[in-house]
Amino acid sequence: MSDVVPACGGTEPISVINGRRWQYIYQPSTGQHGYLDVDNDLITWHRSFHPAHAPEFEGCAEPSIEERIREWREQDEVGLYW
Repeated sequence: MSDVVPACGGTEPISVINGRRWQYIYQPSTGQHGYLDVDNDLITWHRSFHPAHAPEFEGCAEPSIEERIREWREQDEVGLYW
């Protein structure tokens, strides 16, 4: 976690959302953005997560690209026509 920095070039402020402190962060080694729960020192990397708008993704790992492609292909196999 040592290479994690606040987003926006290191200027992203800590925000209080629903009584908890969050900071939008960036990891230069992977190019990922995420949210740091400042109070619990936990990072959520899921792209759909937002503490106010999509809290259901907190702590969830985003599926790999291979898994998403497999799920997409399985959906495509289900016929939409009778």
